[in-house]
Amino acid sequence: MIIGIILSVLGIALFVIGALAWTRRLPGNSVVGIKVPEVRKSEEVWKASHQVAGPVWVVAAIAWILGAFLAFIATGWMWILPALAFVGGIILLSVGANYGARTAVLLDEHLNAEDGCEDGSCDCGDGGCGSAPAQVDLDAARRAASAQDS
Repeated sequence: MIIGIILSVLGIALFVIGALAWTRRLPGNSVVGIKVPEVRKSEEVWKASHQVAGPVWVVAAIAWILGAFLAFIATGWMWILPALAFVGGIILLSVGANYGARTAVLLDEHLNAEDGCEDGSCDCGDGGCGSAPAQVDLDAARRAASAQDS
């Protein structure tokens, strides 16, 4: 009974947070959300990264709520199902956070590239912000791949 109540409360809370994030209505805060430095740089990055994470968090919440319902009726070996729902929810929660963090990093890099990194606050790699992208000799890469296959 206690496990069912705990899973219910966690599932409902995560559902609300995930739905707010998905609809870009989760306000920027220091308590709930993705905790990578790039997310804090702008409101647009915050909203975009949480919009990506939101749907996965909603699925994790549904898994926890389903696990809560199963916990109320579980007997014997059936307790494995709420445990699996809980673990699956944790995995989905972390996958959503990973997707959101990757989105934040990529969007921050894109915004820095558009700004030209004039203020020196971005990390543009060894070549600097204004350097041209490296050119790749495709014929040499194909020859090397063919030689490796032989």
